Amino acid sequence: MRDKAKHRGVFEHPAGSDIWWILYYDAAGRRHREKVGRWSAARDAYIQRKGEIRAGRFTSPSRKDRISFRTLAEECLAAKKGRLAPLSHHNDTLRLETLLEEFGTMPASGVTSTAIDDLLRKMKETRSGSTCNRYRSLLSSIFSFGVKEGKVEQNPVRTVPKYKENDFRIRFLQDDEEIALRKEIRELCPDREAELDLALYTGIRRGEQFSMTWDAVDLGLGVITVSGKTGRRFVPVNPEARAALEKLYARSAGSSSVIPERKADVDGQRDWRRWFETCLAEAKIENFTWHDLRHTFASRLVMRGVDLRTVQELLGHKSILMTMRYAHLSPDHKAAAVAKLSPAAAPAPARRKVVKIGRPA
Repeated sequence: MRDKAKHRGVFEHPAGSDIWWILYYDAAGRRHREKVGRWSAARDAYIQRKGEIRAGRFTSPSRKDRISFRTLAEECLAAKKGRLAPLSHHNDTLRLETLLEEFGTMPASGVTSTAIDDLLRKMKETRSGSTCNRYRSLLSSIFSFGVKEGKVEQNPVRTVPKYKENDFRIRFLQDDEEIALRKEIRELCPDREAELDLALYTGIRRGEQFSMTWDAVDLGLGVITVSGKTGRRFVPVNPEARAALEKLYARSAGSSSVIPERKADVDGQRDWRRWFETCLAEAKIENFTWHDLRHTFASRLVMRGVDLRTVQELLGHKSILMTMRYAHLSPDHKAAAVAKLSPAAAPAPARRKVVKIGRPA
C-alpha cells in the first residue's frame, strides 16, 4: 500500500477503501479529478490522461458526457439482444455480473488494458482458458459497441492477449458402453431412456433438449425446431427419435415442456440433473458427460459416411472447423482402416489368362 501511494497523481479515497482516484492538470492548467477503482487501473488511467494532454488529444471528461462501464455494458447487451440466441444472451448477462463487480463503479474510459489483463489473470487461477476468453470476448464487444456509438475513444481489449484453450476433448459412447448404460437406466430410472435416445439420435445440446416445448415438435413433417445458441435450425426425426418423443409426450401429462420434470424424486425418479451421472457411475463409464452424447451423434454420422457439411447443419455449427473437431473417428474404426494397408489384408493379384495364338495354316 505504501508503494501504491507514492505514484504521482494517484491517491486513495476514502483512506483504506482501496478505491483509487487520479489527479492531473490539463494543458490550460485546469485541475481534474477522476474516480477510477483499482490502483493498477488508476495508474494506467493517469498515464493515459497525461499522454492525451501531451499529444493534444485530451477532452475533458465532464460528468455530463462521461459514461460509466455499467451503463455502456447494459446498453451494449440491450442492443445485442435481438441478434443473439436467447441462451447466448443469457450467458452474457451472467458473465456481465462478474465484470460489474470489478468495473461497475468505474467510468468506461477508466477501464484499461492492464486492468482487464489483471482481472483475466485472476480468473485463470480458477477457470479454464476458454472461459477466460469468453469474458474477454464480452468485454471486447462492449467497448467495440462504445467506439461505434462514439461513447468511448478506443477498445482497450485489443492489446490483451487471449489464453490458450485446452485441446478439444475427444470422447464418445462406445457400443459396449451404451449397452451397459442402457442396462442401468432401465433398472434405476426406465422413463429416462427416452431422453437418452432423443439426445443420441438428434445431437441437440442438453440446454436445447431440456428447454424444448411441444410446439417445436412436428411429427407430421418429422422435424423438430431447435432454438440454440447459434440460432434456429431444423433437425429431422428418425424412427428412434420419433419413438422417444412419443414416449415423452405420453409422460408429459399435458405439460408444454418436452422434459417437464425439474424437481427431485418425481414419481420415484432421481433428480433430473443427476440421474444420468448416477447411471454412468453404476455402469462404470468414466470421463463421460451428457454433452458427449452430442459427440457420439456426430461421430457415428461420419463413420457411416455422412459428409461434414450435413453434419455441420444438423449440429448447428457456424463454422465447419468446429464440426471437424467433433467428427472424430473411433480408435477401432481407425485401426480397421489402417489394417487394410497390411500385405496380409491385400487381395491376391488376379492371375492373367494367357491366350495362345497359333500360326495360321
